[in-house]
Amino acid sequence: MSVRYNEDLDPNEGPGFGCFVTQAILFAAILLLIPVGLFTFNWPVWLLATLLVIDLVLLFFVSMTSVFLLRVFFADRRRGRDRRTGVARTQTRVITTEEDRTDDNT
Repeated sequence: MSVRYNEDLDPNEGPGFGCFVTQAILFAAILLLIPVGLFTFNWPVWLLATLLVIDLVLLFFVSMTSVFLLRVFFADRRRGRDRRTGVARTQTRVITTEEDRTDDNT
């Protein structure tokens, strides 16, 4: 896989919003299971440590998926506003309160 700079992202080549929601729900569920398992069910420490490691891996994937989705969303919004349009394309206007001077002596 090559790194491409200054190219539009293809939303069909990455994870979708459903993938993000699934990862986020699974992350939140495991995050809530850790203190419940510790204080209520008295689960062994190795099980809680395993859940914590799984949760950290899920946190990594949730963050990468959210970064991808944000880049796709804002690239799509920016596409309508080209940097060459607007003020940069027009010439600078000078507004003065003085009247136009014409040389009457010539």
